[in-house]
Amino acid sequence: MKIKILGSGREVGRAGILVKSDDANVLFDYGVSVSEDIPRFPEHFAPRDLDAIALTHAHLDHSGGIPLLYVSVEPPLYVSPLTLGLSELLIKDFLKISKYYIPYEMVELLSMMRRSLKTEIGGEYEVGRGVLKTYEAGHIPGSTMFTLEVEGKKILYTGDFNLEDSCLLRGGEISAFEKADIIIMEATYASFNHPSREENEKRFIESLYEVLDNGGIVLVPAFAVGRAQEILCVLYKYGVEYPIYYDGMARVAAEIIGEHGEYLRDPEMYREAMGRASKIRNAKMRKKILKKPCIIVSPAGMLKGGAAVSYMERIMKDPRNGVFFVSYQVPDTPGRKVLETGIFESPSKSGKVNARVEWFDFSSHCGRNDLLEAISRTPKNSLIVLVHSEEKQGEEFAEFVRSKLNREVVFPANGEEIKI
Repeated sequence: MKIKILGSGREVGRAGILVKSDDANVLFDYGVSVSEDIPRFPEHFAPRDLDAIALTHAHLDHSGGIPLLYVSVEPPLYVSPLTLGLSELLIKDFLKISKYYIPYEMVELLSMMRRSLKTEIGGEYEVGRGVLKTYEAGHIPGSTMFTLEVEGKKILYTGDFNLEDSCLLRGGEISAFEKADIIIMEATYASFNHPSREENEKRFIESLYEVLDNGGIVLVPAFAVGRAQEILCVLYKYGVEYPIYYDGMARVAAEIIGEHGEYLRDPEMYREAMGRASKIRNAKMRKKILKKPCIIVSPAGMLKGGAAVSYMERIMKDPRNGVFFVSYQVPDTPGRKVLETGIFESPSKSGKVNARVEWFDFSSHCGRNDLLEAISRTPKNSLIVLVHSEEKQGEEFAEFVRSKLNREVVFPANGEEIKI
């Protein structure tokens, strides 16, 4: 048996893990990195021998390369129905807005959709002579962890996961770690612990009221899938009475998520939260709502595009207003520059941000302590394969796990092959 790291080796994002065995050949995720100007995909391989592709969740760094694999062959894709719907939304948008050549078109995306085999929470599926099982990952709506049983071994691939309950989702199933022989796991925040969800929510709400009660408008740039909907649920949970609006791709994503309540912590609360907020329907409405205090939740979460940019351009100069980031800001993105320099730059406007700027940690990844808790549940003789982590923190975390938890750990680079 061999595990080849095609992507997410000593880097965050661009995931792609290939498991080759006598029983089955399975690819876990195949994403794209859009943090730089030119999209970057995982290492190439011939997909003709695949028995299955297993997609953990819809974010482009895990899903955005999968249509590439349908140019000449059509392997079955195991995916939750919610992840499939959200992936279609995000990949279509990726094709639409990319300024560079993408080596696939709509026809490959349609092939991917057609060949999908929809999974259920806790489902088991025969793949070749192996068995694929699904577990809730707690990362974004529809996200899944997979175990693959081949050659007498149980391999767990986490994708991105989060063990803590949020306003939107149940935490990931830690039981998936308890009987796995090989654990291929993300370590995005291996050197960092997140604040408790409850404390973070309360600080967020308190800061909102300080701006709104002073006559200001609060813009919340948020990822379209998951984060925007969680923020709307938080606003509903705390009974915020000021007008709440949401815009951009978050509107379509909210509808898709609402059709799959089985993946939500409280489907009824979700419906009420979406009903409490108002969708922005056109440019006229966009302009009208800026005349009085309100909250606007809109992609893009890092201000790289989307309706959030137009709102930012209009509210940034007034010190009564607020810009509250609730998503990680990648270096060199407009959002990160606002946090670090106080300057906002877009194609049509640039200048100093006079509005109040804050960042709140609503991360949907495990922090360090939860990663360690998950590893502590694994059998003593298990092998831990760390991926989806920057080099320095991944090395430190691997050494800590070896010395303190007495586990065998590898931290491979892209292109490396682990022989079992």
